[in-house]
Amino acid sequence: MTTRQSGAFARRGTPAPGGGPVVRVDRLSVVYGECVAVHDVSFEVAPGEIFGLVGPNGAGKTSITESVGGLRAPVRAGSVSVCGLDPRRDRRAVSRLIGMQLQESQFPSRTRVGELCDLYEAIYREPGASARLLETFGLTDRRRSLVTELSGGMRQRLALALAQIGDVRLVVLDELTTGLDPEQRRSTWHAVLDLAERGVAVLLTSHSMDEVAALCGRVGVLSDGELIALDTPARLTAAHGGPTIVSVGVAVVSGIGQTLEGLGLTRLATRNGQVDYAAHVPADYDRVVEVLVKAGLPASVVSRRLPAFEDAYLALVGTAAGKSAPRKDGD
Repeated sequence: MTTRQSGAFARRGTPAPGGGPVVRVDRLSVVYGECVAVHDVSFEVAPGEIFGLVGPNGAGKTSITESVGGLRAPVRAGSVSVCGLDPRRDRRAVSRLIGMQLQESQFPSRTRVGELCDLYEAIYREPGASARLLETFGLTDRRRSLVTELSGGMRQRLALALAQIGDVRLVVLDELTTGLDPEQRRSTWHAVLDLAERGVAVLLTSHSMDEVAALCGRVGVLSDGELIALDTPARLTAAHGGPTIVSVGVAVVSGIGQTLEGLGLTRLATRNGQVDYAAHVPADYDRVVEVLVKAGLPASVVSRRLPAFEDAYLALVGTAAGKSAPRKDGD
């Protein structure tokens, strides 16, 4: 659902200099009955920053984004502000500052794309604003199409386009590229980066860790309703992503295995005809190549896999899940 309550990627979205935060979440707790969905979460999103929220299903992402958007999440403690305004108390003013693209994009079934665009332009007093956005998302030739005639990916792109109509200061994106093919996915990433370059803050939730690593200047990792880590994807990967994996063909290892282990590498496992070793410093890979060359073997028999943000994410949520205990209201 696209909601705007009417009542290549080296240039990640990082905070723009100067000015206060667009979003401030301060010790937020959200409770449903006895279920604590969010517990004592704090973060800020600056103008021009793309801030990611990741976590398993049920970790609290939706409750936080609904609280930021002034929707129905029952806040038990803490506070949320958007451009210094309370999203619920100042709902009318805040609604003109926020665009929301939620995962389940639902529009009136008998409505045409052009009619939706006209409606949003009228509500937010931006005549003609949709033309450029429809072109950006490859939907110009769909103005006369019924929403029901659009594919799931097209509805996602339409939701993102509508979320940007008006003088928005914050765009909330939930599972941004679900249903998009690789080309559409990359063009959508560029559109989000362009938003950030214009100074719009972006709050992104996603299960796609490569998307988060490519787009987000900072990311918060949630588990069981708590914020367990907050930093740049690169720093989180360096701290929690584990070692570089160096893989060498089994046939090669049978001849020089002891030499490789003498380099200080830790043998991990054998799979698909490869023996995996944990490299502890970046120079380890070069040392393995040197050993192979000296043995008269081609460097092509060795490969390496650097730790990715997904490795760090899995380590963080796995560790948190092992430590967490069921929590009820008041714990």
